Amino acid sequence: MNSSLFITLIALAVIGAIAYFSAVGFRGAGKIKKVPRNLQKYLPDDQLETTHLDKILSVAVVLASLLTIMIPLYYLGEPARQESFVEEFDDVSVERGHHLYEEFGCGNCHGVDGSGGAASYVEKRSGVSVTWTAPAINDVFYRYDDEEVLYWLIYGRANSPMPAWGLKGGGPMNDGQLSDLIEYLHSFQIPQNEELLEIEGNINSSLLRIENSDLQVESEIAKQNELINDIEMAPIRLPIAIEAVEIVSALISRQSGIDTDEDGLYDSVETDISAYSETITEMLGTPVLNLNPDEEESIPGRKDASIVRGFLSELETKVINLGILTDGYDKFMDEAEVGLAFLENAYEQKLWLIDFQDIADSTFDGDYDKATRAVGIFNAYCARCHTAGYSAGAAYTKQIGSGGLGPALRGGRVNIQFKERDDFIDFIVNGSVNGKGYGVNGVGGGKMPGFGAVLPQSDIELVIDYLRGMTPDA
Repeated sequence: MNSSLFITLIALAVIGAIAYFSAVGFRGAGKIKKVPRNLQKYLPDDQLETTHLDKILSVAVVLASLLTIMIPLYYLGEPARQESFVEEFDDVSVERGHHLYEEFGCGNCHGVDGSGGAASYVEKRSGVSVTWTAPAINDVFYRYDDEEVLYWLIYGRANSPMPAWGLKGGGPMNDGQLSDLIEYLHSFQIPQNEELLEIEGNINSSLLRIENSDLQVESEIAKQNELINDIEMAPIRLPIAIEAVEIVSALISRQSGIDTDEDGLYDSVETDISAYSETITEMLGTPVLNLNPDEEESIPGRKDASIVRGFLSELETKVINLGILTDGYDKFMDEAEVGLAFLENAYEQKLWLIDFQDIADSTFDGDYDKATRAVGIFNAYCARCHTAGYSAGAAYTKQIGSGGLGPALRGGRVNIQFKERDDFIDFIVNGSVNGKGYGVNGVGGGKMPGFGAVLPQSDIELVIDYLRGMTPDA
């Protein structure tokens, strides 16, 4: 439609509207205007004070009766409506918290269901990359209240992989998002009876770790030696990787040949890449490709073209990584050797070892089982904060109770802090409260959890007796 036609139609519409309203106005000219009902005189008294008035009053009585019934009914149902709204609000908050949990990768460390996991971390004393044990958080509210959990979320945990998540701590989440996240954490807390059933498994795991510590540290040393070898070989492997990228790229770009399986790769390309991959696998650690020119998917579920592209991408990554190692050869080698020396020294010292019989004789009247259980409970529930390096692995663990995030507990220190055994029991059961005093001159910061909901008092007393029985340091 051109512009002139459009303008013409608009003009006709305007003229038509003017004509219509003019006609309506003219039709109404000269007529007597109707008086509104609110300005009209009502019925005279002799007519009003008859059945007409009775009908009006009857209607009024019925309406008043209905209101009398409906208003209380509405009032009685209001609490349920408010509760329903609160539940709906909570459900929406949990849903938002779930989204945040996934979006910010909380489950990558703590587990999808909050049952615990691990995180990569560079241990600061050694410079070694370690697998840091991340705690379970599906039971966190048995140990902390909402305010205390919020603190850890806002500020994180220094000297660990746990970053700050709140804006006040330098993280990305505002107060509303943190509130939603806490609501989601509440939603997957395990029942208390399940938490108590896990005690024996946790104790056994902590004791098994002590038993297998030598093997774990030997494995760490082997990995560190492998890292040193990789750094040493980087300048030799780099030109090989560069050449490999060029050769594979050229093979993929080949423009002529037969493509039996019609997968976009010529038969000769598949054969040559397969043969070449075998020649470089030992030096570069890349996989050997066994591509079948007669099959579109030499590996079921994955097309040959995708395999080749992935192989080339892996080679390109090798070039980047080897280039970094080569450019920073001296720096990386020095750091790796420092880490190896740390691990070898740890293996020699074996600070993780515990003399159970000595503990039994000195504290539990020779009862070996009590001594073992006391150590197992401490390592399972207390060592994360009160033993340096415990979360980083056996190689980085110092003497039990040596102190970390929490204070050192060795050498009779707890007997100085808590003159009375019952005071110590109460503190372990309930934890610390921010600003509230405990023991001798202690002031709580809310960081010490309470274990009364996750451990029976008999186990708590066992640990307390173990700590109180430690020989004072020289």
